[in-house]
Amino acid sequence: MIKYSLMERVNPIDLAAPKKFFPVKQAQEELTLRDFAKRISRESTVSTMDAMAVLEGLLQIIPDEIANGKIIKLGDFGTFRSTLSAEGADTAPEFTVSKIKSLNVRFRPAREFRNLLANVKYEQVS
Repeated sequence: MIKYSLMERVNPIDLAAPKKFFPVKQAQEELTLRDFAKRISRESTVSTMDAMAVLEGLLQIIPDEIANGKIIKLGDFGTFRSTLSAEGADTAPEFTVSKIKSLNVRFRPAREFRNLLANVKYEQVS
């Protein structure tokens, strides 16, 4: 369940427009890698230490492969891919690698994940 409160905000594009109320997601507990490993251990035959080892390996491999331009598909979870942020050039010959500002990582949830997100419940808190 996602908990939220309401906050009145001004329209940054039209400062004269009337303020409107928008939901603000409330911070909830954080889950650590160890928390995931413990849960995997409880729900499978894998030990917490083995789950930690696999998760740590995944966390090392994904950034390496993203940096190599690969698309990472993680089954029913989703896909990680990279995109470029760059300054444009008027012509192709004028473009140089120095115009590339950053490599960004995008995540796209898989269909099953999106379906789960579509059924999330919300609760307003004060």
